Amino acid sequence: MKNEHEMRVGFAGDNRKIKVDVPEGDLTPWDLDTKLESVGGRSDRIDAFAKVTGRAKYAYDINLPGMLHGIILRSPHPRGSVKSVDLSKTLDMPGVKAAVVMKQGERNRIRYVGDPVAAIAADTLDQARDALSAIVAEYEIEAHNVELLAAEGAPNLNENNISDPWPVPRPAARRRPADPDMELEVSEADVSAEGTWSMEVQTHSSLESHGNVVWYKKETDSAEIWASTQATFGARQALASALDIPQDRVTVRAEFVGGGFGSKFTPGEEGMACALLSKQANAPVKLMLDRFEEHTCTGNRPSAVIQIRAGAKKDGTVVAWDTRSFGGPGCNGRGGSTSHHTNYFDNAKHRRIHVDLATDTDASRAMRAPGRPQGVFAMEGMMDILAAKCGLDPLAFRLLNDNSELRKAEWQLGAEKFGWAEHYNASPGSGEDPRYLRGAGMASAFWGGMGGGKHRVTCRIHRDGSVESRNGAQDIGTGMKTLMAMLTAEELGISPEQIRVSMGNTNDPPGPASGGSTTTPSLSPAVRHAAGLAKQELGAKVAERLQVDANKIIWQNGHIGLQGGEMIPFQEACKLIGAEPIEATGIRQANYDGYQDNVCGCQFAAVRVDRETGLVLVEKMLGVQDCGLVINQKLAESQVIGAMIEGISYVLHEQRIMDPKQGRMLNGDFANYKIAGTLDMPEMEAIMYSVANGKNNVGAAGLGEPPSTAAPAAVANAVSNALGLPMRSMPITPDKVLAALHSKKK
Repeated sequence: MKNEHEMRVGFAGDNRKIKVDVPEGDLTPWDLDTKLESVGGRSDRIDAFAKVTGRAKYAYDINLPGMLHGIILRSPHPRGSVKSVDLSKTLDMPGVKAAVVMKQGERNRIRYVGDPVAAIAADTLDQARDALSAIVAEYEIEAHNVELLAAEGAPNLNENNISDPWPVPRPAARRRPADPDMELEVSEADVSAEGTWSMEVQTHSSLESHGNVVWYKKETDSAEIWASTQATFGARQALASALDIPQDRVTVRAEFVGGGFGSKFTPGEEGMACALLSKQANAPVKLMLDRFEEHTCTGNRPSAVIQIRAGAKKDGTVVAWDTRSFGGPGCNGRGGSTSHHTNYFDNAKHRRIHVDLATDTDASRAMRAPGRPQGVFAMEGMMDILAAKCGLDPLAFRLLNDNSELRKAEWQLGAEKFGWAEHYNASPGSGEDPRYLRGAGMASAFWGGMGGGKHRVTCRIHRDGSVESRNGAQDIGTGMKTLMAMLTAEELGISPEQIRVSMGNTNDPPGPASGGSTTTPSLSPAVRHAAGLAKQELGAKVAERLQVDANKIIWQNGHIGLQGGEMIPFQEACKLIGAEPIEATGIRQANYDGYQDNVCGCQFAAVRVDRETGLVLVEKMLGVQDCGLVINQKLAESQVIGAMIEGISYVLHEQRIMDPKQGRMLNGDFANYKIAGTLDMPEMEAIMYSVANGKNNVGAAGLGEPPSTAAPAAVANAVSNALGLPMRSMPITPDKVLAALHSKKK
């Protein structure tokens, strides 16, 4: 049964009352009229002290008595098959306790340099490394290709633009209209433009490398696992299968995780190897990857080539938008490399065509907003080109075409706070400074992330006044533990410091994987529901003590009691609890219809370009972002700033360099794979736009991915504005800048 509830949703510039169906037993949803105390504040992370003092234990920090160390033999060849693997000499090496073959039978194909062939476990890591050389593996080598534009079906580039003819419109498919005749749509536009954008592979570069500690216990046919994972319950399922034991005999722990960005949803080959070695040795095994393996064997954000042609009216209204993209999923061959962008202009005719190009390289994996940074890089570049052809400022052009009232408000607020009129170079490619050119750019952010799933959270209130909030999912570093404390404190009317939060243990209630910007909106409603149910039980005990109806009990300023009557402090009220604590389990209900199904944002960047060296320095960035109800301002701002840092690194520095002859990565370490450092950091500011989205009892939405879609494009457009010509190849390295300046002189 559901109860109809009226609530006011939206934001200051666009709000309205709607009616939602609230499931029976759920709590009254928060909206624009709800007054909150803890939620919306700037609480510090509850695990900050443990992290900065080194007390936090990551999978890498786990060391158990009798623990062995695992290591993987990887293929030195990019393509072929394994004819045979002989482990006999390896098993005779000092300290070696277990060895398994990972390429045999039908699964003997070699797909990239680094593909796992065998794994061993020894008493020490040095012994394990020495024993690798004793493995005798024979390979059948085949011709390979590691270059995207040399792959079968790759487009031809002529002067950095795809020269192949555009495909003809496809006939109508069932439940899908025919593609518009884009040739006609573009040709009849008052203004048209065409261009090709390209971007290189970006690796994940997480703080903590991939890996696990697996302790299989033969006597109980069970296992304990310490994992660096984005999915504790997914890891339990996969590793239980590898060990061939029921899931209820496997416990996965991931109390602290050093990031993932999308690469740690599964235990991977390294997790499977660790589990098999532990079972064979009947001892705990630790197998954590080194940095070269991280760069070459754990997936990546795929490279892409994107061509766009578009048309607009004289007034700047976009009327036609045609996109074709080519992505590099690596040895996956298909899937995982599609480039996405937000078509936020309703009046345009659209078409999008995508082709996956297989190469003999490590397969791509999800990475913070999969496909979006690539697609938005191209889309926002084309937006600036069209704006210039229409004689419009980029801000005016976007305000004219954007179909989101929320993002229009964010564009205007961001432009004012950033100082768009001051930083934008109205005469691109020129400036008074003889050495430096300056410019500014902007880009939009977009994502879904409303959460869902029947996840559960347990809230316990103890007799001494302490409170627990528990869920088995992981906090990969975003601060979910802190949000759980704040939500529980809000519902109980106490301080977040009074809440103990437990996450990352599969013995606790089930929770989601950390991906798709869904952890916060998936868990927050269940956290609040659990606290609300526990609150009702404690309120009933206070009502019994005061001999009144439980419906008359109020909670106010950390006290429980009667309006105008006796009020008992929370700590004293808890003494009414018996020997067993109050324990309630909250459930994540299905989403309501709500205000909107996505989140919006925008970012602005100002850059300085050195004419002599080609170096680009980002001087200032500002992001405006909504994520539904902002639970913790400080943590939300941190997410946006982190996305801007990641975007600067991606657009200016990061690229995987492959040796086409050997088929291997040449810069698989942090000495040669360049990421942004402290000297690259600009002045950064994040402005959070709190929106009552009416999608669940909290109103929370995801935030991990939306801001990462905009950052690279904003910086790229700023560089283009400074130079006076579009920069369409990422990363924008000094050689490309100097080449652009040289071509402009010609």
